[in-house]
Amino acid sequence: MPVCPRSATLDNDLTSFIGRRKEIAELKIVLSSTRLVTLVGVGGVGKTRLARRVGQGLAKSFADGAWFVDLARASEPALLPNVVAEALGVPDQSALSPQSALAEYLAERELLLILDNCEHLLQACAALVSDLLRSAAGVVVLATSREPLGVLGEHSWPVPPMSMPDLANVAPARGGYVYGYEALELLEERARTVRPEFTIGPISRAAAAQLCRRLDGLPLAIELAAVRLRALSLEQIVARLEDRYRLLSTGNRGGPARHQTLRAAVDWSFDLCSDRERRLWSRLSAFAGSFALQDAEEVCAGGEIEREDVFEILSSLVEKSIVLCEGVDEQSRYRLLETIKAYGHERLAAAGEDVALSRRHRDYYLGLAERSEDGWFGRDQVSWCTRLQNAQANFWAALDFCLATPGESASGLRMAGALVFFWNACGHLKDGRYWLGRVLSAAAEPSPEKAKALWVNGYVAMTQGDNGAAMTAFADCLVLAAQLDDPVARAYCQQFRGSAEQFKGNLEEAEVLLEEAVRSHRRSGLVNSLTVLATAQLGFVSCLMDKAGRALELCDESSAVSEAHGELWALSWAHWVRGLAYWTLARFEQAAVALRDSLRAKHALDDRLGMSACAELLAWTACEAGTSRRAAQLLGAAKALWASIGHPLFGSAELLDIHDGYVERLELALDDKVFGECHAVGEQMSVSEVLSFACDEGAPEPAGGPRLTRREKQVAELIAEGLTNKQIATRLVISQRTAEGHVEHVLAKLSFASRAQVAAWVATRA
Repeated sequence: MPVCPRSATLDNDLTSFIGRRKEIAELKIVLSSTRLVTLVGVGGVGKTRLARRVGQGLAKSFADGAWFVDLARASEPALLPNVVAEALGVPDQSALSPQSALAEYLAERELLLILDNCEHLLQACAALVSDLLRSAAGVVVLATSREPLGVLGEHSWPVPPMSMPDLANVAPARGGYVYGYEALELLEERARTVRPEFTIGPISRAAAAQLCRRLDGLPLAIELAAVRLRALSLEQIVARLEDRYRLLSTGNRGGPARHQTLRAAVDWSFDLCSDRERRLWSRLSAFAGSFALQDAEEVCAGGEIEREDVFEILSSLVEKSIVLCEGVDEQSRYRLLETIKAYGHERLAAAGEDVALSRRHRDYYLGLAERSEDGWFGRDQVSWCTRLQNAQANFWAALDFCLATPGESASGLRMAGALVFFWNACGHLKDGRYWLGRVLSAAAEPSPEKAKALWVNGYVAMTQGDNGAAMTAFADCLVLAAQLDDPVARAYCQQFRGSAEQFKGNLEEAEVLLEEAVRSHRRSGLVNSLTVLATAQLGFVSCLMDKAGRALELCDESSAVSEAHGELWALSWAHWVRGLAYWTLARFEQAAVALRDSLRAKHALDDRLGMSACAELLAWTACEAGTSRRAAQLLGAAKALWASIGHPLFGSAELLDIHDGYVERLELALDDKVFGECHAVGEQMSVSEVLSFACDEGAPEPAGGPRLTRREKQVAELIAEGLTNKQIATRLVISQRTAEGHVEHVLAKLSFASRAQVAAWVATRA
């Protein structure tokens, strides 16, 4: 049938088509030069509606218009040509085969043929489309499918979920609700069909954003949820989303059968999968967030799925839009939309495999946590940090399993303790306090794992500036270490207890404890990031005790061991203490050099605590250098960074007094208003901007400014938005290889080494 300007059904409502405006415009351009475009995406993401809307916009561009063919009713491959011919009105009087008759009919025509819902007849559709493109030069095909047709010359166009705000970015704006998020606009419009007075305002915005997020931005799911607003509030719908398939079971009776309920849409996808694809889909539901191929091979292989088969099956699920792929090559990561994941978990539970898979998932991530601790001391810290960051959601899921499953609490202690560097070096102090507190509360029996979790918990609390909680944890650890005769736990406990005493102002006691810890580490022969850190910590105390010379010697010792092993994190703290020591000696330029070295290392590890400390002391050196505005901006940046960690300057009264003194000096030098303005600029800096500003890595433009082409300027702006090369290619409708070339040219012309520097450069010209 020709594409109509209006259809009465919810699924085909084009006059109130929400969002996708950019995609529509870009698709029109692509279809002007490409004869086959396939819209691919998960069920319910809006492929059909997008195709109809594009067809409506292009109908007048073709002499014979645009024609829409719903293939859902073609139950057998042999019936496909008949269904297409019937939709096009091809006379059924020829002795030719249906496919030949269709090709003959289209040979002299110029039209856009929209084939909707090809996935269940994939091979037949591919064969038919190939034949038509060869025999009918005036025909352009726009197909929708959950995987590409695989035809030569096909342009595969992924259809993403609708745009949604971050849950942390839903604060009211001046004048009320800010439009521009497709999911929220769709929710509001569809809700008005059942409740005409409905609006998303300042009070309901957070619940609306949460609802759209929980529904993965899928138009079908949002529309079905909107119908429920007849009887439920937004908050009530969100609360009931744990059983989303039961909740979203009615509401689209006029649409295709596969779209009348959310379950029907996902059932349709599940039924089109092979047995092994269904099994892997179910097993992948054990993952939280994203996962890598290696993770899937370790957790999901078994039974009829061999390890070497996982990649092939996973790739097939990606092709079918069940699994989303992010990144390329060895950096590729995969994830399931929550809606797809919930369905897979339901199937896994029905098969009685959910507990076993959750335990296998936990065992794998427990092993990963312990390997990261063992492997941290070396040249791979940055890659370990990245890997741990990527696995964060899965660590949370594994810890939840340990806490919710009887008899698994000991494994929870092991995991939380093994993540010591993740908590402290990778910017997750608050998360560490939460999980360590939970696993310790669940562990009643004395054990070495509990002793370790206690000193790690104390270490995290001390780093946040919560010295009261830290000292309680250390006291409990010392009692348990004595009971278990565990000298290693005692040594680590004394080490971090020494820093806690330092921050309380008890410098002599701190020095005694840290010296004991250093001696104990040496006796035991332990050499790792924490034992090397102990030497730098002792140097820190020495600085505050006016022993700067000794502090520098200790920093040299710590640095030498770190550099010999390629260690970065403890080295960064040695640089920071060296900067503090030089500051106490009034050697401010040398202090700034050491602090910048520290900041670069900490940025590479995303060590927010360390970056906060570096920005703070760099502000002090800037003030001493007479660059008051710069100092005020750095203090603002440090304040924003400290806010995400805990108490500023570890809660140290002595350091806080120094900070207050510099604030007073800067307010006098600049006057309160200018100081406040500069401070506010610093508070608004991103982490990358702080690095660039503090380390003078903004790299001034070449004389006359960099000669970027118009396209390169576009690419630079997209880099500043945080887009990957693949996303830049999609936005500009160019190949990924072309996008990569533009990015390389931008970096070369600006003499930059990182995308962060490009972002900072763009920001200065905004």
